[in-house]
Amino acid sequence: MKPLPILLLISTLLYSLCSYLQNGIPASYWDWRHELVLLSGVQLMTVMSAAMLLATRPAWLEKPLSGLDKMYGLHKQLGIAAGILLASHWLVKLSPKLVMAMEWAAPRIKRSGGIKDPLVSFAKDVGEWAAWAVLAMVILALLRAVPYRFWRKVHKLFAPLFLMGAFHGLILMPRSMWLTPVGALMAALLMSGSICAIYSLLGKIGKSRKVNGHISQITPLPAQQLEVICQMDSHWPGHQAGQFALVSFNPSEGAHPYTIASAPRKNGELRFIIKALGDYTRTLPQDLKVGGKVIIEGPYGCFNGASHGPHQAWIAGGIGITPFLAWLESPAFKGQQIDFYYCVKSAKDAARLEEIQAACLAKKLRLHLIESDAGQRLNIAEIKAETLDDIWYCGPQSLGKAIGEHLAQMSKPPRFHHEAFAMR
Repeated sequence: MKPLPILLLISTLLYSLCSYLQNGIPASYWDWRHELVLLSGVQLMTVMSAAMLLATRPAWLEKPLSGLDKMYGLHKQLGIAAGILLASHWLVKLSPKLVMAMEWAAPRIKRSGGIKDPLVSFAKDVGEWAAWAVLAMVILALLRAVPYRFWRKVHKLFAPLFLMGAFHGLILMPRSMWLTPVGALMAALLMSGSICAIYSLLGKIGKSRKVNGHISQITPLPAQQLEVICQMDSHWPGHQAGQFALVSFNPSEGAHPYTIASAPRKNGELRFIIKALGDYTRTLPQDLKVGGKVIIEGPYGCFNGASHGPHQAWIAGGIGITPFLAWLESPAFKGQQIDFYYCVKSAKDAARLEEIQAACLAKKLRLHLIESDAGQRLNIAEIKAETLDDIWYCGPQSLGKAIGEHLAQMSKPPRFHHEAFAMR
């Protein structure tokens, strides 16, 4: 089972059990409404706290979640789930107007007297303000027309919004619930999420993994690709072939993820090959200069085929060649039987094709260059997946999805590994 359903299942079962033992089965619409408001609140805090934790990029979670790229994907799923749960929480809270209008339940008898707690009223208002803002952020995240630069800045608001939601939950959680396992869960969620939010607001995310360097070489490549060699200082911790880093050439622009297209080198060099796919990357050939400063955070990722089975297929689509360039440069790959499929528009658009051909010859890899301009297409059936231990893929999502669907139809498919770069 995937992480998101597990989180929702645990929080739902734990709340339901504690509620049943404490209050029994709800007897009326008003009792059900009360329980559903609290349940959706606990679920919401669960996914928001998990999203906040992943936003800090914890190194200890990389291996269990198969790399930072997969963590980004889970972070996005948690954000969407938070939007849905938030809407549900809000709609259940507002449901009496509809229920009373349709005469589906008897009106609630309100207790007379008593003074409203101003802190409770304020917590309700804070929760409503945060709810509107979070829903707006979820919608913005799903609108591809919104520029990434704008979204990156807006996304930073999630930390203070989480703190507002945590305050809302802390004040409105029934006191009787704090002494139950649900109370312990909520306390852990509120505390851990708030610590992560403050960590983010202080600008600490990734700071310990950032290393300064400078650009030592820039080489234009075919098909709007740019090879950038960066010389790092002595603090670079080293990397495994196939990993990536968050690279910042311009502090005002922020960091972008690029695969390190080289194996570890003794001189501290890192190679990146960047394709002009968006507004920012299209400006790099004009903006980058030899000697320019660079800040690199990492390394990240678990895309490492050296530790897996002896019979493999590598599939690269376009700029997805970059991790395989690092693998071909690495001495770790010895003795495996590997078929390497490189899908490009044409041979002249391939990045470092001569280097790839020479490395494949030296390592005895079978290289298959597939040129779409020549009418060639990757035939997944011809890969003979039933004979393989692992298939490694990096390239367009559409091709990766097609490969995954084909393998899902097999009774004993090979292990399928793929990168999942998606910053939003």
